[in-house]
Amino acid sequence: MASENTILDKFLKENTTPKGEKTHTHTRLGDVSKNLYPGSYCIKPEVYKQFLELYHKNVFINKNTEYLTERQSIEDGPILVDIDFRYDKKIKDKQHSPEHITDLVVFYMETISKMSKIPENTSIRVIVLEKPNVNVLEDKTKDGIHIIICIKMHKALQVILREKILSGIKDMWDDLPIKNTWEDVFDLGVTKGLCNWQLIGSRKPGHQAYELKYLIKMTYTEKNNDWAYKNESIVNAINAQTIETFSARYTAHPSFLMNPDLESAYNDTIKTLSKLDNNIKNKPTSVHNKMNNDGHIARGVFDYGDIDCEETLDETIARIADGLNTQDYLIKEIHEYTLALPVQYYGDGSYSKWIQVGWALANTDMRLFPTWIKLSCQSAGFDWKGVKKLLNDWYKFEIGVGSLTYRSIIFWCKTDAPEKYQEIRTKTIDYFVEETLKAPSDFDLANVLYNMCKDEFVCVSIKNNIWYECNNKNFRWTDIDSGTTLRGILSGPMHKIYNLKAQANVKTLASYDMNDPRVVTLTKTNNRLAEICGKLKNATAKNNIMREAKELFFDKGFLERLDQNPYLMCFNNCVVDFKNKCHREGRPDDYLTKCTNIDYTKFGENTDKKIIADITEFMCQLFPVKELNEYMWNHLASILIGINLDQRFHIYKGSGRNGKSKLVELMGKSMGTYKATVPITLITSKRNTIGSTSSEVAALVGVRCAVMQEMSAGEKMNEGIMKELTGGDDVVARSLFKDSITFKPQFKLIGLTNVDFDEIANDDGTWRRMRYIPFDAKFLEDPYNDPVFPKSECPYQYLLDKNLSDKFDEWAPIWMSMLVERAYSNQGIVPDCKTVLDNSNKHRDKSDYIAEFEKDKIQKVKGGRIKKTELYETFKEWFKFTQGKLKIPKQTEIVDYMERKYGVLVNKCWHNVSIIYGDGEEET
Repeated sequence: MASENTILDKFLKENTTPKGEKTHTHTRLGDVSKNLYPGSYCIKPEVYKQFLELYHKNVFINKNTEYLTERQSIEDGPILVDIDFRYDKKIKDKQHSPEHITDLVVFYMETISKMSKIPENTSIRVIVLEKPNVNVLEDKTKDGIHIIICIKMHKALQVILREKILSGIKDMWDDLPIKNTWEDVFDLGVTKGLCNWQLIGSRKPGHQAYELKYLIKMTYTEKNNDWAYKNESIVNAINAQTIETFSARYTAHPSFLMNPDLESAYNDTIKTLSKLDNNIKNKPTSVHNKMNNDGHIARGVFDYGDIDCEETLDETIARIADGLNTQDYLIKEIHEYTLALPVQYYGDGSYSKWIQVGWALANTDMRLFPTWIKLSCQSAGFDWKGVKKLLNDWYKFEIGVGSLTYRSIIFWCKTDAPEKYQEIRTKTIDYFVEETLKAPSDFDLANVLYNMCKDEFVCVSIKNNIWYECNNKNFRWTDIDSGTTLRGILSGPMHKIYNLKAQANVKTLASYDMNDPRVVTLTKTNNRLAEICGKLKNATAKNNIMREAKELFFDKGFLERLDQNPYLMCFNNCVVDFKNKCHREGRPDDYLTKCTNIDYTKFGENTDKKIIADITEFMCQLFPVKELNEYMWNHLASILIGINLDQRFHIYKGSGRNGKSKLVELMGKSMGTYKATVPITLITSKRNTIGSTSSEVAALVGVRCAVMQEMSAGEKMNEGIMKELTGGDDVVARSLFKDSITFKPQFKLIGLTNVDFDEIANDDGTWRRMRYIPFDAKFLEDPYNDPVFPKSECPYQYLLDKNLSDKFDEWAPIWMSMLVERAYSNQGIVPDCKTVLDNSNKHRDKSDYIAEFEKDKIQKVKGGRIKKTELYETFKEWFKFTQGKLKIPKQTEIVDYMERKYGVLVNKCWHNVSIIYGDGEEET
């Protein structure tokens, strides 16, 4: 008798989506290690219950593994919420509690009842699914929640609902230590219906399945807009009769009238969703047919399970090639570039390069798996029995923003097989040139331009006409005004291609007899070539071609990839990789725009010993205390790596002639565009500066060293912004005439000052970040003989070198080689030292108003008690009297302090303490 797994497989094969159609209802991600292959299925309503019965028995009764996803219903499906948490890799356990779930469900239901007209005593079921454990990866920990709210709601209204939830979730869940943004946590693709939903009980390959965690009954009371919350039993909740109600395709949930005030926003959102759906339907299947980072699979799934020898492999490649059109030519081209790669990409000892080829191919198009196998099978040790395992690995590859792409393949071929690269490139360009001779539209000519330059140019904003070009010398990306460099190629190299073809045709025509029938065809072709050559020299025609080129060269995620690798630093002659502790040639897929603007020389290779000695002496004079000197070497080296592991804000403090400005000047000479000067208002202004039109903030993308100008007396720090900039949180900013960008700060924030901030909050979250660096040395024309700087107060005095700055150009490369070696060693970690901690605590004590208040106004009294409101009112009066016009600290600071000192509130009071009223009372 056939197993349930076999019966389900047979059912699915009978309902496979017909070739060329996009009417699928379900897809399977596939796991070839379990003989489950990817597929696309169209399960019609009349057999849907039969499918669910087979599926339920296979997964929930027989406990078999499955990988099915279901396509969402845009108009009449349930409310689906996909929550994806990203945490630091140190986190090994779930961070959210049942209370978090309760708060969120209530928040959703209260928001829904404000958006819709819901009758009294209406009961709604909410389904909450979670994985048993978090997913600990090499660089992060992932966790998630799936929620189904059993209300039928159009996706446009769900988008509006999500926006309302986002407006309040940050405050509600502010204790979760997420590393991604709340926008990323609540998956917009699922809300819009663009991504498939994992069928309950199914999973991604290599992952756990989401399991039913809570089944909640919410009952509405219209009078108070209140929802009663009741947990129901989840035992046997999923069975053959009920499984349909757990589906994203279930359409029998209750629906409610939308409030009229949402009509305008609802209609606008519907238009947006319609445009997105049309774009998806009309977009060619190349490049975009891949699994995204969340495991949702795009349209276009291919079955490679029958590849067991080179013959079947070649048949598969031929079948894919037959289905390609002009818009899919990139697939064919990348296939050829890949097979042109030399033996170091597939032979013995090639694993690192070989696996990177696989990553780049998977991130380009899922149809390139056979290409990877074709490259791999050239190895003498290749085993065809391992193809299924390779396919299983292929579907697990991390792909998306930040991954290797087809540009990497082209670069490797260009570098390691230049002759074959040029041959393939010429062949590709010639293909598109021939296409233009059929009908030379502006789009077709732009397509030729694109295939000539797609690995060197990118358009990042169609509206604002912003372009980037890759420098072939060190492979840095630089922005270019309106694509002018690319525009010049139209009348230069591209015109030359058509002109040479025309000249070749003239020679061919001369060899034909005038009665030869080919003469007419070739003459028409030459007339077309002459027409195109004229266009390529005409300003108006070139403008039209460039307008079409914008869309072809447009890369929406390009800016998100620029300068995002915190372990890479670009020099004039190489790229330093701190993670792998090496220096190497740059690559386009490094996506670097910053540069030190100096050459790198490995420490110890032709290094000038005198300069090393001079630099060492300079640092010893700046920081004569040994432990502080060691701390500063580590701190300065950590700046090179773009991760603020210690989350610190360093303040260089010292009154004049102390050398701190010279140290910063040397860092500027050494770090080039990795060093930036920012106004002190970056951390003293209101929060709305972060995220508003701020060129200063946007310019900090990729910067490693952000130095704030000397501040004036009376400056007040905005601790929230300081924490945001040093805590590794994403920051949103926008330059003038450019789109907003979200980036993770890589810079170490440094303040130069002779004075203190006017007031700083005294909470631990602020002061664990603050590090005051004392600059106690004095550089004088006559050390120890200047009455302004007596030795008793200034024990570290050195002779002033007025020409010190002139040495920095010569020092910079060696200084950087010294810092790079140390950064290789400390990997950005800076151990604390007593000198720095003592100095920082001294500054904290100056601003510890709360401790002073406690000393003056709080006493321990058995049986006494203090209410929270009473405490804060007393504190405000005391603060006004003792501190004048300074801004009164927030109540939360006082409460935090009291809870640390006297325990948590019990019945809204602290017990066995009381407030001292009147001058005559003594503290007991």
